[in-house]
Amino acid sequence: MIIAISPIRLFEASFVFLICAATLSSQALMADLQMEQNPQKRSDKALALADNAFDTARDFYLKGEIQKGDAQLEDMTKALNACVDSLNEAHKGKFYKKAEMNVATLQRRLDGLLSELSVQSRGWAEYTSRKLEEIHDKLLNGVMSK
Repeated sequence: MIIAISPIRLFEASFVFLICAATLSSQALMADLQMEQNPQKRSDKALALADNAFDTARDFYLKGEIQKGDAQLEDMTKALNACVDSLNEAHKGKFYKKAEMNVATLQRRLDGLLSELSVQSRGWAEYTSRKLEEIHDKLLNGVMSK
């Protein structure tokens, strides 16, 4: 017996699978991040995790799933704080610069997302924007002092 699946249903199922896979991979990456001994590699992994979390958050926000988007932005903030901690451990200025540029890009992307969201949906995203500014300032201080 052959079952016909409509292309729309197939697309919806694929999209749900990708979102779930991204969420699981970010959790696995966070665990992998904590196990990494090399501070530079840990920093790079944290930046990748933060970028992935932002992409997932954006998808959730655009679908109207605000709470899931908020959770992903929180994961992004945690990853970036882990990045700063790793860089403090490494004590090398060139790594700070790469992270600073990446966070500046995330700030611009978050500003774009904020302009797309309704005022009622912006609460946590605006808070995250302020947190990104703090993280960016820490990274700039690291670039200047190392």
